[in-house]
Amino acid sequence: MLPDTVQSAKWEMIEAGGRTTQSFGLGRLFGQIFMLLYLSPTPLSLDDLASQLGVSKASVSIACRQLETWGAVHRGWVKGDRKDYYVAETAFDRILRNGLLSSIYKKLDTAKIQIERSLSLLEQAKTGDEAVPFFRDRLRQAEKYRERINRLLGSRVVKAILRL
Repeated sequence: MLPDTVQSAKWEMIEAGGRTTQSFGLGRLFGQIFMLLYLSPTPLSLDDLASQLGVSKASVSIACRQLETWGAVHRGWVKGDRKDYYVAETAFDRILRNGLLSSIYKKLDTAKIQIERSLSLLEQAKTGDEAVPFFRDRLRQAEKYRERINRLLGSRVVKAILRL
């Protein structure tokens, strides 16, 4: 059992992790799970995580699978136990490289496809429709921003920071 001050510090960080992921539009639980695992000296099972966070095992399982696809956590094991256990990835550059960054690239690719589809549909619109030029301009502007973000993420500086 941890002393009260250590336990308080731990829960402050777990809550901060939850607020951080929530501020990025991800669920609060993602940050809480990651931080709980990051601060744990041993692998934790889904039951452990659910119990400590006071949430359902199903919610924890879904969040852990997503965190695993991002490379933020990986499965560990405990000798003599067949349960799934999880451990946090401690190399943040690896999480960015192998998980979050690839997810962002996929979203940027999807956005490009959608913008192109919408621009193609606009070509079929009636020429007298006054909404077409406005909508076309906004889509082109969105594509420029999407392309800038894509270039920024592929820049030498970002690659050097992330050691890509």
